[in-house]
Parts: sequence; C-alpha cells; structure tokens
Amino acid sequence: MENKLTYIFLCSLLPTKPQHDKLKPAEGAKLISALAHKHSIPVTWILDGESAQEVKDIISYGHSEFGDDVVIMIDPSIIFDEIGFIPSSKAEETVILRQRLPELIISEQKKVKSVLSWSDGRIIGSNFKSSAVIQILDELDCMGLYGYRWEDETSDKGCPWSFFFASKDHYNIPSSSVSRIVAIERSSLDLNAVFHTNNPSVFSANPKSLWLSGLCSDEDNSYAKMLFDEYIKNSQWNRFLAFVQELNAYDMEYASYDVYDRGTIARLAKLTDSFFSEVESNQQVQAFSLSDAINLYKGNFNRTEACYMIFDSVIPQQTEINFFLPPEPKRRPPYPPMFFYYDSECHLVFREGQMTPVEVRNYAQPPFESRYYVERDIPTISRFYPSRDREKLIMEFEIESTKSMPYGLAIWDDHSMFNLVSSTARTVKWIGRNLLFMRLDLNDGLNRVEIILSI
Repeated sequence: MENKLTYIFLCSLLPTKPQHDKLKPAEGAKLISALAHKHSIPVTWILDGESAQEVKDIISYGHSEFGDDVVIMIDPSIIFDEIGFIPSSKAEETVILRQRLPELIISEQKKVKSVLSWSDGRIIGSNFKSSAVIQILDELDCMGLYGYRWEDETSDKGCPWSFFFASKDHYNIPSSSVSRIVAIERSSLDLNAVFHTNNPSVFSANPKSLWLSGLCSDEDNSYAKMLFDEYIKNSQWNRFLAFVQELNAYDMEYASYDVYDRGTIARLAKLTDSFFSEVESNQQVQAFSLSDAINLYKGNFNRTEACYMIFDSVIPQQTEINFFLPPEPKRRPPYPPMFFYYDSECHLVFREGQMTPVEVRNYAQPPFESRYYVERDIPTISRFYPSRDREKLIMEFEIESTKSMPYGLAIWDDHSMFNLVSSTARTVKWIGRNLLFMRLDLNDGLNRVEIILSI
C-alpha cells in the first residue's frame, strides 16, 4: 500500500438553520459539483430521503461520471421526540434505540434507494452516537459511521482522528477485536491547535471554518496551504491517513441572501478550489469517495491501523482569530511542535523535546475513573543510560509503572542515519528526521527497555 494522503470531500444537503427549510440548495449543489468535478474529485453527498429527491440528477450524474457517493444522515434523537420520552439512563436509552433505530435507518435507506437506485446506503452519518448505535449498524450490515469529532467535549472526546474500527462497547474508541464499522471523523483538524485550545470547530479544515475563523482571507490563504502540507508530510510515515473536508450546499446557495451574499460564496468557492487544485496536482494525494476510502481501509487492515502525526504550529503570526464558537483559549499561538499517536490500544501525545508522553489515553483497559480514558498517573523514566560502542548507539531506560498499560517514548532529533539492530520495544518507528518513536507495553513495577542502533 502506497504512503499517500487519502483526500475525501463531502457536501451536506441538509439544512442548518430554520430558514433553510423553505429553500432547496440545488444551485449550491451544482456549484460544488462543478468545482469538484472540474478537478476529477468525487463528492460524497450527505443527505436523507427528502434531500436526495431535490438534487437526484446532480448526484446521479456525478456518480456515473466521477464516482460520487452518499452518506445517509440520521438523527436518533427524533425517536425520543416522537415518543415524548427522555431516557433517564443509558440502559433505558439502549432499550429504546434497540426497538426503534433499526426501523428508522432502514426507512431512510429505502427512501434514498428509491431515488438513487445504485445506492446501498451502508454509510450512516449521525451527530448522536452510542455503543448501541454501533451494534445496530453492525447488525444492519453497514460499513461506516461518519461524523466523529476529535477533542469535542460535547460529543466524541476520547476518540482518535482520521479512521478507526469502532468498538461495540465504547463507541468512541477503537475496537480491541475485529469490527465491521469504520468510524470517520467529520473534518480533519489542526491537531496542534485543537489540542491546545480544545476547539475543533475553529481549527477545522472545512472551508467555512477557515473563513469564519479569520485564519484565511481574500488576502492570505497561507494557513490552509500549511495545514494541508502538514497532512501531506505525515502521509510519508503512515500506511493510511485521511484528509476530510465538508461543505454545506446551503452555504453556497445563491438564493440564500439572508445568510450569505454572492461575494462570500465566491470566496468560499475560491478557497475550496485551491484545495481541489492541490489535490489534483500533488502526486502524494489521492481523492476518493468516502465508500471507496472505507473499502481501501478495510481491504488493507482488519484492526485499527496505527497513525503517527508530528504537527508544527502553523498559525501565521499576528493572525486575529475569531473564536466563533467556544471555547476561547487562555493561551494564544504559537504552540510547541507536538507528536500524536494512536492505535487500537492507546492514544499518546508528546511535546517537542520530551521523551515521555504528556497524555496517555488507555483504550486497552480504560481507567474506570476517567471519562475520556486518560491515565492520571503517567509513568516517567527513572533512569536513562545512553552509550556508544563504536558504530552502535545503545539506549537503556528504566520506567516505573503502577499498572500494566500501553505506553511510548519519543526520542527527538534526527536519527535517520541509524538502522535498528534490536529493541525490546513492541514497535520502533522513524518519523522522518524529527524523532524516533518506541511503542511499549508496560508491566506493573519496574520496566527495562533497550534499543540498539547502528550507523
């Protein structure tokens, strides 16, 4: 499998404001379709049974000529509205979802298929997620759940970014066993900025967010370019890495004068087109529909694939950021370079220059007392013995841990001139010229770790 960045563009046809109900975004859909297809980029349309009817010709043409596909958006909360009952516990919620959610999903799938006969409706989108939702999707032979938001305290905090196989026991962590449901993030993010601000809305790669935040403007779109470049850079040491963008057709609808005027639409179109141009021209990037990207992921991996991301602070200095949605951070950029990692058992975060992680999320054995799987007591290095033996570099570590847990070490600096001779680490990975990463499994008590490198 080539180390290329997987680019996925989605367009929502669903209203975001009450006044949108009276409008149908046909013109916005046409504009987005034309922009993407000009660069041979497939569009994955986010829709439901009603919205599919309005633009069926646009979608069907895109499907036949460019491989466009669909995500069926559902809102499980309407189940509770219909019965006029709010569950008082997770157990009660699960019982109700078990009784009614399959019918809701099947109904929407049938509505979409009646309009788009080629659609199998196996990718579902939802802002509401739970373990019961994952289980039901699996039983209905679905393949993916779209809409996860990394670091979002209102929904999915605790989850990784990009793609992962969702657990039936904890919907927002990777499954420890074989799973058929691939979880997909709603939008790619500036991981560095989001980690330091807890704001995935402002530091999203979505064109509208880039515009509203002030991070991109008519005069300067350099932030968008640098953000995309971070993902392209990181694709070199990942077997799979996705860059996901979403734009709502209503935001591009020329009739929506109460929301946007033509000038704003033109600016969003220009910004979106700049991404499309880069995707088309860069051989390190491949554009896929969401279903094709899921098939690529499932065809190559049967468990959540490890993901490695070193992320600089790419926010231009002197940029006045508009935090159009909370929270607003106490500390403003620039932020130190960070290294982020996840696999099916853990999620680790490192700060530049520090060998031990600043955050450990334990997916293998989620801490009972932690809502987001974060370990309160992070093991530290009690002793470090570096030495040289002719052409060999030997590093020995002693690490004390109060429990068995997944862990890792980041050896910063350029070690690209060395080759691995041996190591007691589970995995050793060179992250370009930035650092050497060691994935470990710690036991309760004293752990001795050794790595031997040679020139």
